[in-house]
Amino acid sequence: MKTRLALAGLAAVLVAAQAQAVYVVILKSGGRVVAREKYQVNGANAVFRTKTGTYTAVPLSQVDVAATERVNSLGLGDAQLLDWVDKQTRIVPTPTPTQPIARLGRVRPGVASPEADAARPTPTPGVMFRDKHFHDAGIDQAFQQGLESYHLYLYRTSQGTLPEYLFIEIQVNGQPETLKALQAVCSTYKLLNEKAPQRVPGRVEMQMINESGKEAGVFRLSAADAEEFVSGKVTAESFFVQHVIF
Repeated sequence: MKTRLALAGLAAVLVAAQAQAVYVVILKSGGRVVAREKYQVNGANAVFRTKTGTYTAVPLSQVDVAATERVNSLGLGDAQLLDWVDKQTRIVPTPTPTQPIARLGRVRPGVASPEADAARPTPTPGVMFRDKHFHDAGIDQAFQQGLESYHLYLYRTSQGTLPEYLFIEIQVNGQPETLKALQAVCSTYKLLNEKAPQRVPGRVEMQMINESGKEAGVFRLSAADAEEFVSGKVTAESFFVQHVIF
């Protein structure tokens, strides 16, 4: 009777794990991290969303690719955690934590929405990641390189709400990284508009995600907006408050 109950319990664990569609990343050091889906390769890093929803990046050289593929091919999902249930693997995300975004002017923590700003219009719905690439791979790659030149590695890109819009989702850890992400995107946008104006996106839609997985600001920027930011006509803090939508 006890044996049957134990088997039934294990079966329930396996079914629940498969329903969560988890993916186990195995490191060469022996540590293991549970992700929501298979990691994506960004340059020299393996980037994935953890089980709690936080974007994390580890050097690809530290991932045991063969072991990772072998374990996940078994289809056991989260049940693999039974082997190391008492072991905690610490992964230090890139970049390092900075000041909380709540210090950015009069911004509420978590949602990055200016207080007492009820007059701001509601944005067009659907600003989100899509399983469809932006139509110009060269422009997409240029924005990725622009982000990485500012040491921002936790991002993903896709087509935006319209085919001519580029969407970028970036994980930021505090006010300095939020402003740095704006600087990276606007600088790249301005440069491309000068070099190849016929190819640049009609708009760049940005979604900031903080380290806990919550939204930290949404933007829909034009080339003129990027020019304004890079020119220094307004402060970075003012630009954030003027252009953030929620």
